[in-house]
Amino acid sequence: MDGNETFPRGLTTFERELLQWVLPEDRPGYRAYRDLLDRWNVRARGRRGEGNYILAAETERPDIESPLPQLLAFGLVETTRGSLSVIVRERLGDQVEFEIAGVGGAGAGVFRKQGRWTLSSWSPGAPCPACGRPLRETGMSSEDGKIFSLAICAGDQRLWVHNPSSGINHPIPVTNFYNELMLHNNIRDPKVALDPNRLFRDLPRYSDRDLVKAFVTYNGVRTKIVLDRPILIPTPTRTPFLRRLRAFWKRKTV
Repeated sequence: MDGNETFPRGLTTFERELLQWVLPEDRPGYRAYRDLLDRWNVRARGRRGEGNYILAAETERPDIESPLPQLLAFGLVETTRGSLSVIVRERLGDQVEFEIAGVGGAGAGVFRKQGRWTLSSWSPGAPCPACGRPLRETGMSSEDGKIFSLAICAGDQRLWVHNPSSGINHPIPVTNFYNELMLHNNIRDPKVALDPNRLFRDLPRYSDRDLVKAFVTYNGVRTKIVLDRPILIPTPTRTPFLRRLRAFWKRKTV
């Protein structure tokens, strides 16, 4: 976009197409944001440079002082000129911040697309939308019977939680989640505890119970899913050693 652009303005055709793509109409959580594209205008630039804007209601004064809202939707477009990322953040009052960055920013519509993927399209049981590899997928259930899926891709090094009632796949920052995992497992070795990328290398070492406990604590501080009833923590599973020890003593008493 031109640095001399004036506000408010409507979304460009290029912006609208990409935002609608990462906000699919068939998922109610994203559709609520998609509907705002027709009701609100672009009213200001965001704080993150080229391609970052505030979409807001006519009566809303754009807020660029509050902390950045959490990520709601993410997609990546591969083009002949490089990668183009598309980000939509969670609603803050009557405004939504979006960012279309790379290959010249939001106005860079003159190039050939070579492929694209969005986290918004993923469903439980499917491979990673970015790399196509199988995921570590952990089911979680709340006390009132609601089911959620925690998905981790070791290849693309991403994780997210799927809420079936809204259809939203909420991205989770690796560092914050890993910190909770380290605390729950009482891991204090700096070489392990201070290296979030080890989450993906060491993933087989952690049980579903470990991952669920870490998510529950993380969600209590930085809410991704609003819960009516708490998520249930899986019961501990017996280790192979404990099973062998139990079998040994059982044979001794026969």
